Amino acid sequence: MKVILLDILEKVGKKGQLITVKNGYARNYLIPMKKALLATSHNIKMFEQSKRIEEKQRSEKINHALSRINQIKSIGALVFFMKSSETKRIFGSINANDISDHFFEIGISVKKSEIKMPKGLLRYLGVHQVIFNPHKNISVEFQVAVLSK
Repeated sequence: MKVILLDILEKVGKKGQLITVKNGYARNYLIPMKKALLATSHNIKMFEQSKRIEEKQRSEKINHALSRINQIKSIGALVFFMKSSETKRIFGSINANDISDHFFEIGISVKKSEIKMPKGLLRYLGVHQVIFNPHKNISVEFQVAVLSK
């Protein structure tokens, strides 16, 4: 029986692949568990159409992520003014939420989950590297400068 896979199945095939399996496997497992569709001409056309729509949406998301990265690059560095001790340790810390709030004040929408801080919270004066990751495998580093008041 020919089926179109809707999920990745180990040792069987990838999503969207047209495969031939035994009748019982398709009727008793793949189709009831919504892991495959029966490969009729109508289902094949519908699946190809949905695949094109998904690809278009994916490319739009990537283009949107790249435009947001260009906005971040145009800013250069974020500057925070914090009270600090003589040892250059600031009172409190700067986290991803503070950085996303600062971007919001500038007019750029950034979620705190899109901000990665490789060295953890910022607790000292200086220039720190932070990563903005708006989409899978698309990221850019930007600088956060922490200055004394």
